[in-house]
Amino acid sequence: MKSSSPRNDDPIRRGEIRRHWLAAWVGLVVVLFVGPALLIAWEQRASRTFERLSWEATLDPNSPDPGMAPAEDVPTDRARRVSIGFYLETMEDFSLHDSQWKGVLDVWCRWKDDPDAAGGLDFDPFDHLIAVNGMITDRKILREIHEAGEHFVLQRLTLSFTRTFRIVNFPLDRHLLLASFENSAHPRQDLLFVPDQDTSAVSARVAMTGYKILRSHAVESPHSYQTSRGLPGVAPDQRGAWSQPRFAIVIDRKGWGLLVKMFQALLISVAVALLACFIKPIHVDPRFGLGIGALFACVANSYLVGTYVPEGSEFSLADAINLLGIATILVSLTQSTISLWIYESLGNQKLSRRFDWVSFWTILLVFLTSLALCLAGAVSRS
Repeated sequence: MKSSSPRNDDPIRRGEIRRHWLAAWVGLVVVLFVGPALLIAWEQRASRTFERLSWEATLDPNSPDPGMAPAEDVPTDRARRVSIGFYLETMEDFSLHDSQWKGVLDVWCRWKDDPDAAGGLDFDPFDHLIAVNGMITDRKILREIHEAGEHFVLQRLTLSFTRTFRIVNFPLDRHLLLASFENSAHPRQDLLFVPDQDTSAVSARVAMTGYKILRSHAVESPHSYQTSRGLPGVAPDQRGAWSQPRFAIVIDRKGWGLLVKMFQALLISVAVALLACFIKPIHVDPRFGLGIGALFACVANSYLVGTYVPEGSEFSLADAINLLGIATILVSLTQSTISLWIYESLGNQKLSRRFDWVSFWTILLVFLTSLALCLAGAVSRS
């Protein structure tokens, strides 16, 4: 007696299997792409938030620098007050890869005679002035005024600073450049710098390739070292505190030009790889040759991107986009392999062509969606 239930070779049953199978493939591709893209977007947004909080702490005299212990609290009621201001004349070099920047900075100080204060009448704040995390490679006195116990000295300093730049959002990155100084001869209880916020500025002639200057700040923060540095008569655990005037400059990437130039080859490579979906899978040379050639182009592009940033463990937006392109091409090659198996082993040409069509639009849309998610997280202004 024949069973009335549909057999596996029933056309309706086969159609349902094909639909479920294609739906499972589409779901797998969506999960493989969108899941990691959401994690990368979250990381990009979290980096922006951490960046903002770190800058606020760096520019807040009442907060310790990120990752640093609070400065030792010392009385400053009897300290000599010296007004200090800054004017960035030129930006000679900015290297993300070498973690340094160089510039010419005009620095001026105003103070009054105080024979009872540190340094006495011969006090000069530029004596023993050092650049923190940097070097003063040249200095020139531009002007001096000494009248009725009041003093004004303007010097032009050529500076070189080392700074570790965060590259998580590169090439949509922004950075805080810090020109920090200390007078090594006078601790904070003897000498307190007062930032001249009204006249500190950046010259309109200052230009940086690929970046624009958003704003600048003149601030003063207490700073302590983790050792007494062996000073005679000082306890080993006495850290001391020094007045550290800072000129902070916020720079931001100028537009999306660098991103487009860096990844135009990658985007074309992904498009070329997806074109293989319109070639019969039995034509293995062009079908697989397009994807393999595109894969080599993506790998070469990742090496090019690596020349822009310093070596380190941070995973940048550029790395994420390169990985997204490579993953897309690998999925397209996997799809071609499955399509060839359906075409030859199963002998189902119609299903193979339908699989190609569905895969083309699925991979294309999830690639664009994942890319948009990564970029949205990077441009977040949290």
